[in-house]
This record gives sequence, structure tokens and C-alpha cells, in this order.
Amino acid sequence: MRVVKAVAAVCASALGTIIGPAITLPPVSAAAPIFIDYVKSAPGPRGAITVLGDSVMLGSVLETNGYGPSLPQMLVDRGWGPVDAKAGVGFQAGLNVRSNPGADMSRWVRDERALGRDSPIYVVSIGPNDVLGCSSSQACSERDIAGLVDTIGSDHEVWWSLITMPDQHDADVWNAALAAVATTHPNLHLWDWPAARIQNGVPLAGDGYHLPTGAAYVQRSRLIADDVTSRFGVSQHVGPGATTPNPVGVPSEYQPLALNRVFDSRTTGSRVQAGSSIEVDLSTSVPVTATAVSVNVTAVEAANAGFLTAYPCGGALPVTSNVNYDAGQTRPNHVVVALYTDHKLCVYASATVDVVVDLQGAFVPSGALRLNTLAATRLVDTRTAGRADPVVVAMPPGAAAAVVNVTAVGAVAPGFLVVYPCDASAIPSTSNLNFVAGTAVAGLAYAPVGSAGTVCVHSNVPVDVIVDLQATFSSGGALRFQPTTPTRMLDTRIGVGGWRGEVGVNQTIEAVVAPPEASAVTGNLTMVQPGLDGFLTAYGCSQPVPSTSSVNAARQLIAANSLTTGAAGSLCIRASVGAHVIFDTTGWWVP
Repeated sequence: MRVVKAVAAVCASALGTIIGPAITLPPVSAAAPIFIDYVKSAPGPRGAITVLGDSVMLGSVLETNGYGPSLPQMLVDRGWGPVDAKAGVGFQAGLNVRSNPGADMSRWVRDERALGRDSPIYVVSIGPNDVLGCSSSQACSERDIAGLVDTIGSDHEVWWSLITMPDQHDADVWNAALAAVATTHPNLHLWDWPAARIQNGVPLAGDGYHLPTGAAYVQRSRLIADDVTSRFGVSQHVGPGATTPNPVGVPSEYQPLALNRVFDSRTTGSRVQAGSSIEVDLSTSVPVTATAVSVNVTAVEAANAGFLTAYPCGGALPVTSNVNYDAGQTRPNHVVVALYTDHKLCVYASATVDVVVDLQGAFVPSGALRLNTLAATRLVDTRTAGRADPVVVAMPPGAAAAVVNVTAVGAVAPGFLVVYPCDASAIPSTSNLNFVAGTAVAGLAYAPVGSAGTVCVHSNVPVDVIVDLQATFSSGGALRFQPTTPTRMLDTRIGVGGWRGEVGVNQTIEAVVAPPEASAVTGNLTMVQPGLDGFLTAYGCSQPVPSTSSVNAARQLIAANSLTTGAAGSLCIRASVGAHVIFDTTGWWVP
């Protein structure tokens, strides 16, 4: 626990009654106000959370009050962590305390971020000092509230308590200002503390602001922790699913091709610059009738954190992504993307990076392979079967190619995996998955099956390998691929797709990702900043939850993986730990 300052003049009776002082604005020349500022730093499965408050919150943030756990501890007990908390006498949203920086919560948020501390959720109990500083002006109060919410950011959820005051008019002005700002800031969520107080019999102190006893503060803290967890511990269904995009070209069959590195910026001597796209001409590498391609796109030694987006040249840059990377990382991902008639593939980079594109296959109107959907099945797990190189994986009879998800676990050094038919004359000089030491990383492959009905997985360093089968291709298969422009169908950070807020621990959400006539979907699944190392499992909602994984992400990082799975228009996604979820559709499969 980091304790910065705890002046006990106000809340000294840690083992007895907690009585707060009357709320007054600190003079503009005052020193830093009385406060408690600390972090409960243990990570939790629901992820990080921040608590901000004035003296009304101060009694709840006290670590020891003689009656029960503090609000930060209650949040930890409910799966949150780390908890970054600050509360103190005279604290305000920031607009009216610019000359008293110790009481400026907007400044504190910026200072904490400069130290690397942030969270997707902010719990705020501030107001009496602001409305008095605004001389009970609702317009001024709205500016105060909006200023702090904007500082926190639209990509963060803000929980804010309504207030009580001895003058009901002052409380009404502030609470009305909160309601007004909430209409323009969808990430602002209001808690009706006055109603909750009456409903639960929580007493007020004589000053009309504070609570008279430590027991009352514990009771309020429990109400806050329960409300915050019920709102943000699970993603909330907030509206209809996204509209499915228009098809591009005609339904097509899959034609595996010899692995071919069609672009490598390292050989051109020019890295792909931030905010720019490269164009890869595939006209001599794919059949003239090709409507889409299966490629592996790799980001190599990025200058900064960013993402790659693959899309058909000639169209607008879509609001989607395929590969997420951090500075210095090498990260690949499988991509299925439509092509227009000129057969040119574009790749956009948000941060400067080298880009490698390996061609694996093409989609043509007829004469190739069709997809057979299967219940996701774990075929190999060397953690129990024992490590080997290569790992030989038997495929279902009749499969000419397979959709497999391979996961590398427990490496002690960085490395890569290659998925290939076991009867290949040599291990391909390409890769399907790059990994670093100590983390689990997953990648998808459309893998040709060897003549003996097997697929091999090679690693250049010792590592455990997990292979999950999602589908197969065969000449007598059932489904053809319908390409579409890449389209974001789900983003729980901002409510795209009808869900808002992190998907909770073991929560399953259902998202529309394709039209109802589809039997399967292909796209990109992204796990965003989980509270702990964890994974997502995506599957057709008519199927039971499989004992497989679709994408793995380390705590507080972002990881993406390609997905091809049976889904009749809707996809179910289950999270092992709290995390935001994104899904971008690139096409679907029809009979």
C-alpha cells in the first residue's frame, strides 16, 4: 500500500466514530488539503479501478475504521485491482480550484497517468465543494463535471454519486447538472445516493453532508461496491447489434496455395510509416478469379504501440484492426480479406513498423474446397502429452485442409511456430505465430493436410503447444465464403454491437456478426487489457461452451486472433477474466 499523506485531524478516530467537518472551500492560497491517497496494488480478475472523492468519500476510503473493511478493500474482495484511491477535504472536479492544485482531481488524474497509473473505470463522489464554488449555478456546475469526465476520457467509464447538502436547493442544482452532463456523455453513470440512503436506512450527520458513524460509512461503502460491480463487473446490453456489411463479390471456395512471402518491408529498406498504407499487388500470385485471400500479416519490431489493418485497396480504410503490437514486438495474425478485381491488398500501420505478408491461399468461385464446421475440439496439449518437435496432429478423415488454432505456452525464450503438412519436403521459411517468454499466445492457421492426414507444428525453441480444431476443408464440404468489407461489429469499450463495459469473469455475451442466413463467420477477435492473464472463447451460440480458447492476452495488454467458426448470424464470446472485447467481421459462410 502506498500512503502519500493521511492527516488525521478530520478522521482521527480510526477505532471510533467518524465525524466529518462542515464543507468549506479551501482558500486559494491554502496548502494541500487533508487527504488519503494510496494504491492497493494486487491485480484482480476484474481489472484496475480508481476511486476519487471529497470528505464524504474520505470515511469510506479509510483503511481502518473499527467497523469493517474500506471501500478499496471491498472492491478488491469483489475481484477488482489494483485500486487507486484518493479522497480528501475540499476536493473538487477541478475547474474552480486551479490555484489550489492539491484539491484539483482533474490534475490528479493527469499526474497519475504520467506515473503510468490509470484504469478503465473511475468511481467519483465529488460535488458539494464544486456547487458552492459555482455559487449554485447549474451552468458552472456542468462545466465542472464535464471537465473531469473529459479529462478521464470517453473510453473510460465514470460512476458518479448524486449528493446530499444541508440546503436542498444546492443539492438539486448539482444533481441536475450531473443529469444534464450524462445526456451528452454516455460514459457517465449516476448513482442515486439520496434514494439509496433512505432505502437502506443510512443516517446522515447533522451537517447534511457526512455520516455520523464508522458503521454508516461501511454501509455506504458496501452499497457503492455492490453498485459499481453490478454495473461494470459485467458488460451491459445497451442496444441492438451492429448492421451487417454488404457482400463483396460472390460466395467462393478455398484454394490452398504454396506458402509465398509476397511482401517484406525489411527487404525494401523502408519501414511502413505511422499513418500510412502499403499496397501489395497479388495479381500474379492468385487466380484471376480470386475474390479474397488468406494471408499471414506480421508486424516486426514496431517503433511504438499500434495496430495493422488489412483491407482491399480501392476502398476506404475501415475502422478495424488485425494485428496489435507493442514497441519492439514482432506479432503476426492470420487474415482473410476480400479483394477487388485488381487483386491489390492494402495494409495500414498506425505506428511505424516493418510489415511482412505471407500468402497462404485464395478464394475462387468454384473448383476448390468448401468448409465443414465442427464443434471446437482440443486435439493436442503437450502440457499433458509431452513436448515434441514437430508436433504431429491427426486430422479428421477426408480433410484436405483444416482451420486450427495453435497456442504457445511456457516458452523461456522468444520464438515462433510454423504449421504445415507433415509430408512437406521442408519446413516452410514462414511463420504462423510469434511468441515471447512467459506468456500464452494464440494464432489461427488455414493448414493444408498431408497425405497421411496429418498437420505438423514446428517450434524453433522449446515450448508447449496446444492445437484446437475449429473446422475442415474438403472437396465435398458444405459452405462457401462470402467476402465483405472489414467491419467492426462489436466493441464493448464504446457500445458498438449493443454491449458496453468489460465482459466480466466467466460472462458470455452474444453479438450479431453476420446475417441470419450465414452458417459460419470469419473475422478478427481482440481481447483488450484483461485484469489478469486470460483468454476468450468464441463459439456458435447454439453449441455448448467448448473447452478451447480463441485468443489469449497477458494482463493489461491487447491481443488479437483470427477466427473462423460456426455461427448462425450470432457469435457467443466468453471471457475467463474481465476484459473489453472487439470483433471485426471480414466475411461469412453460406451453403
